[in-house]
Amino acid sequence: MTRKYPGKKPVFLICIIFALFITGCNMLRPTAPKEESEKKKNPPKALTQMEKETDGIIQDLEEVQEKRAKQLREIENPSKERPPEQPQGQQQKQQQDQSQQQQGQEGQEKQQEEQGGQQQDQGQQQGRQQEGQQKQAQQPQQTPQPIPEPDWNKLESIAKTLNEQWNNFEPAAKSDGAMNETIKGFEEQLIALTEQIMARNEEKTLMAAISLYSYFPDFLKLYAHNQPPEIKELRGLTRQIIMYGQQDKWQETRPLLDKMKKAWQEAKTKMKKNDKMLNSKIDAALSDFQFVVTEKKINMAKIKGSILIKNLDQVE
Repeated sequence: MTRKYPGKKPVFLICIIFALFITGCNMLRPTAPKEESEKKKNPPKALTQMEKETDGIIQDLEEVQEKRAKQLREIENPSKERPPEQPQGQQQKQQQDQSQQQQGQEGQEKQQEEQGGQQQDQGQQQGRQQEGQQKQAQQPQQTPQPIPEPDWNKLESIAKTLNEQWNNFEPAAKSDGAMNETIKGFEEQLIALTEQIMARNEEKTLMAAISLYSYFPDFLKLYAHNQPPEIKELRGLTRQIIMYGQQDKWQETRPLLDKMKKAWQEAKTKMKKNDKMLNSKIDAALSDFQFVVTEKKINMAKIKGSILIKNLDQVE
């Protein structure tokens, strides 16, 4: 006779359901960003080198433009330089020397008067020449400064290297999961940058370099990182906004400012080291940059943008 155990079956079923529920939760639990990063491999050297060299092109061109702008400001509003102040004792000595020189000159003039009218005229003429030479020596000689220009030979060499590195990285980009759209866009932008460098077109070269840089965050997201890829995105957006400001295309900066906010929030979730003080500085720098951009103040946007980028470079 089979004995029945009332209540055993429902308890057994409940245990099975609970076990399945726990297993399902573990399968559905999203992987933390840090865990995902640890599973990924390091970015290929060709990719990191391309990012650095593209960034170098942008910095070189921005530096040339800033030097030229500073030179123009100096021409339009030259700064007045005061001669350095001398100690009181040295000033008294110079005054005494000048007084002795004047007395000596007066004695020479009297002697010349005694020697005749012709010699007197010659002495006066020499005195006027010496006085004119002294005035010319005191006046600063202004020589025209050369206008800053990009080092196009250097940029051509970098463009060639970028194309070689892209050839090395492109197969890895495809096998590591980069989107075809991203690969095609990068290829087209690299060609555009190379052509503008060859054409010696400074403004279009800068535009092409900034556009090319915007693709690197998408590639870097495929790999492990020490710094969130969104930091590169923020650097690129900052420069793109400044470029639009220089072209007086302020309307086009609005969607980019929104992208900056989203990228910064995403970057915070991927940081290996959460530096609260640094994050606060970036929050403030981002807010300041946004304000001067909305106010259409291009010179201030350059300053605030530079501060923001320096802070971003410290993120880990």
